[in-house]
Amino acid sequence: MAMPPGESPGRSGPSQRLPHQSGQRAWPMRHPAWSGSVAIVALLAAIAGCANGNGSKSGGPATADPTPRPAATPAVRATSSLVCRANAVVWRPADHTIAKIRVRTVAGAQVTASGPLAWLHGGGAAIRANGNGTRTLRFRVGNATPGSLVVITVSVSGSGSTGSCRARLRPRAGAVTVAAPAQPTTPPPTTPPAAPQPAASCYPISDEGTCYEPGEFCRDDDHGMTGLAGDGETIICEDNDGWRWEPV
Repeated sequence: MAMPPGESPGRSGPSQRLPHQSGQRAWPMRHPAWSGSVAIVALLAAIAGCANGNGSKSGGPATADPTPRPAATPAVRATSSLVCRANAVVWRPADHTIAKIRVRTVAGAQVTASGPLAWLHGGGAAIRANGNGTRTLRFRVGNATPGSLVVITVSVSGSGSTGSCRARLRPRAGAVTVAAPAQPTTPPPTTPPAAPQPAASCYPISDEGTCYEPGEFCRDDDHGMTGLAGDGETIICEDNDGWRWEPV
C-alpha cells in the first residue's frame, strides 16, 4: 500500500507528519540581535557562578604563608594603680629639725621622693617598703619661710605598676635663743678678819669675845666674880674706883 508523502509507516496507528525542513534557517541566524543578548546574559551568569564558587572555596582552611612574618611584641607599660598614701608625722616641724613622712603602699614596693627639702636617704635613691607596706622618710628642715607650704612627692613602683602621692607640711621658725647679757663681775664682799679666839683657859669672856686683863672694867653681872686673865693670872671683879678686874 502506497504511503502518502510526508508520512512514515507505524505499527498500529496512523503515521506522524514530519515537519517540513526544507527552505528554513536556524533560529540564531534568523534572530541575530536576540541571540547576541542571550549570549551576553549567559556569559554574565557564567562569571557570577565562577565568583560564587571561588567565594565558597575561600571559606575553607587558609593556606599557610610560606614566609611567616614575626609577630610584633606589644610594649609593656606600667599602670598607675599601685596604692600610695603619704602624710606628715608632724604638720608644723620647726627649723633645723627632721621632718618625717610616713608612706603606705604594698609590701616590697620601691619608694622614691622629691621636693624642696633635703632627703636624708642616699641622695634620692629608691628604698623598699617593709613587710607591711610602710616606710618612713626623713627630711632635713632648714631655714624655711614661716607659713610656706612644702609639698613632698612620693613615687612607688612594683610588679609593673606605679603610683604616686603627696604629703604637705608647713615648717615654722624655731625659737630664737637670745644670749643673756654678760653680768659685771664684782669682787666678793670683803669680810673683816675674825677676832682672835680667846684662850680656852680664860674666863669670863668679854662681850667682844676676848679675855679680860687686869685693870679692865667688868660688867655688872660679874661683880665679885673671880676669873682668869688671858695670861693665866687669877683676877677678881671688885670695886676699886669703879668695878674693875684686879689681880688676886
